[in-house]
Order: sequence, then C-alpha cells, then structure tokens
Amino acid sequence: MTASEIATKLLAVAKELGWDIRVRGSIMTIYKDGIVDNDTFVRADMEYYSILGLLPTTSAGSIWGTDGGGIGALSAMKSGMFVMNKSGGSKRVLKVLEKMTS
Repeated sequence: MTASEIATKLLAVAKELGWDIRVRGSIMTIYKDGIVDNDTFVRADMEYYSILGLLPTTSAGSIWGTDGGGIGALSAMKSGMFVMNKSGGSKRVLKVLEKMTS
C-alpha cells in the first residue's frame, strides 16, 4: 500500500471509531473525548491499537498515553479524554496524515 492509501485507511478507521488524529513531527497522537465512566474507558482502551497499529513502524519508537496499563488511566478518567501517542512511525505516512488532518 502507498503512504496515501495507509493514511486514508487509518483516518477512516479512526473516524468510524470516533477518534481524532493529530500529527506533530514524528509523533502521531489519537484522542477521544467522552470518557465518562469505566465502560467508555474500557471501550477506548480496546479500540486505540486498531488505529495505532495501522501506522507502519519504521524506526525505534514507542506507544504511550492514558491506556489502562499505567497511571495514565487516572488522567483519562479525570479529564474525560483518552489520549495515545506513537513514535517511530513511517515518516511518509505521517507527512500525508499531517496534510490530511490540518
């Protein structure tokens, strides 16, 4: 798949699941408002990798945010926003995503 095809698919999945995307340089951030209770948190925690996993990893990087694997979950519940970041993704796909989301 081309970078444009990957970016288009990634955006379509994000939109279908109710997530927004922002690209800042080499980091893709996805976020979802409306985390009002445990059920919405668990749903978001199960969904986020369906989006992040579509961005090909091409260099060393990591995934971090307000998922249920750490203290970030408290932040998501308090702020009402679930946020996840991925670094190390394809620069070509990120450039296309940045143009499509700005």
